[in-house]
Amino acid sequence: MEVGIQLSTEEAIEFKVAPKVDRRQQTYDLLKLVRKPLTEEKEVLRRSRGIVFLPVNERSYAQVVSENIGHFRSGELDYVLGYVVGKIQLINYKLPAAIEVGFNPEAMVWHGGNGSRAGQLEVIEEYSQSLQLELPDARAIMLPSTGYAQADIAFKKTTGRVLIEHYFARALDDLSNVHSASVGRCHRSERFHVSELNEWDPSMWVKTVPAVVFVRNK
Repeated sequence: MEVGIQLSTEEAIEFKVAPKVDRRQQTYDLLKLVRKPLTEEKEVLRRSRGIVFLPVNERSYAQVVSENIGHFRSGELDYVLGYVVGKIQLINYKLPAAIEVGFNPEAMVWHGGNGSRAGQLEVIEEYSQSLQLELPDARAIMLPSTGYAQADIAFKKTTGRVLIEHYFARALDDLSNVHSASVGRCHRSERFHVSELNEWDPSMWVKTVPAVVFVRNK
């Protein structure tokens, strides 16, 4: 005779539905724990995954644009201030501390996640978990617009090449209830700028671009 636990319909539904994780807020919280990587940690990821680390500082997108006018589309701040909905967060957000973020310049884009930011964040989380098997303090995250902009500038200063060449990286920033930010360019010869696309838009131009960081123990 088999004995099992009988669940009511309501209990069965509750049992099957896992709590939804807000990956976006989780990432903002994680940014408060990010530390600079050790030399040996950077070397491990350079050897195993081709990752190079770039400095990003406690600078807002507005500050970065103002200090690097030639790197950005002409009138970029006027565009953001005058057109983009929900501009305050994108313009004013500053990273909690000066950090270093890692990318493989030859394999920037990750596929999957059906093009929506929520789906892209899940793809990045899967990558993050694989990194932790190699280095427990490593994480992969989506950056806010200021992070991608600063990394693009730092890479160009170092190599003469832009980091985000011919697509837009989905960013953490919200522009409105239905729009999320993406940043980059359509062609490597163009200047960096913000693009406004629907949160669920599976545009061929908007890509998943994970950045590698290291966190300190709580």
